[in-house]
Amino acid sequence: MSVEPCQNYVGRIALYHGPDTELELISATWQQPTGGEILVRITHCAICRSDVHTMCGRRQVSTPTVLGHEIIGKIVAFGDRAVLKDFSEQELSVGDRITWAIYAHCGECFFCRHGLPQKCEQLFKYGHEPVSPTGEGSSGGMADYIILKPGTPVLKLPDTIPAHSATPINCAVSTAVAMLRESGVNFDAETKLVVMGGGYAGLCAVALAKAQGCGRVVVFEPNCDLHERARSFGADVVWHPETFSKQYLEQDPSKLREHDVVLELAGSTQAAVMGLELLRNGGRLVLAGTVFPSPPLSLDPDQIVRRSLTIMGNHNYRPEDLECATRFMAGQGKNLPWDELIGAEFELAEAAKAVEYAKSHPGKRAILRLS
Repeated sequence: MSVEPCQNYVGRIALYHGPDTELELISATWQQPTGGEILVRITHCAICRSDVHTMCGRRQVSTPTVLGHEIIGKIVAFGDRAVLKDFSEQELSVGDRITWAIYAHCGECFFCRHGLPQKCEQLFKYGHEPVSPTGEGSSGGMADYIILKPGTPVLKLPDTIPAHSATPINCAVSTAVAMLRESGVNFDAETKLVVMGGGYAGLCAVALAKAQGCGRVVVFEPNCDLHERARSFGADVVWHPETFSKQYLEQDPSKLREHDVVLELAGSTQAAVMGLELLRNGGRLVLAGTVFPSPPLSLDPDQIVRRSLTIMGNHNYRPEDLECATRFMAGQGKNLPWDELIGAEFELAEAAKAVEYAKSHPGKRAILRLS
């Protein structure tokens, strides 16, 4: 094992104080990691749509904080009891480029033992935790360094995955993997899937489903400028929701109930309602896009019972989903047009500009390049 000499590491963080306030760029110091910690020099951080919801006031977080959870970086130093292998049992060394789950978990509580580590009783979420006014305790991606806590699933990144494609793996791509797994469907040539939302996670779901052999994928996306992009990721049909509703749902929706699975990644109650109308008897609706308070979903229990429907929520993912997402990006997914999903790159000093770009370009990721 290669270990850096004991020292402090000086860098910068972009401190978030609340909606409609400027990010504050300040200096910060990171200590040498101890125990099971790993110190990482952040190289790239993407601004996820959930970060945008936070900065627009639709999601509440304790402030001040350091946002950003779609992160990759290079190992700088290990604590004296750090695990020197990643989740897939690869050896870890200083200088390795890595991704990691957006959370640390204890591994021992009820939820960790029953397949829900992302709901650990001692959960720590990167890019979501409060920090001191001086930035002490920073755990977000809008910073030069980050300390990974024990219990964080870490994965070494193959050199073949470009940085911009690698950065959202631990959120958008892994969430899509988890949704397909949670649906419980074995995708084959007869499977009909609906994806509500043609953003980053939605297109990941399209590509993953097609890679698993899904016969037909329909995408609903209100931004018509993004329709061709959805097709380039494998969508067979792309609809504007209002156009589809006027042509079909307002006539006889029962004729459209032929789809096995609907994935809601639009962040819209309306999308969930439409999704229910599209499901066949025994179909499954998986909700993941509404990660902020939304209008209630009105349901007729009689319809749920008589049509034998399943409705489930999916929030974040298991460590094995991160591993599957990484394999996909290095293998079957490597030739897809991921660059089309990246809008612009910014320095950390331009974090405020990156945020404004992310707000005004919902179909694109803004990327912070830190080193």
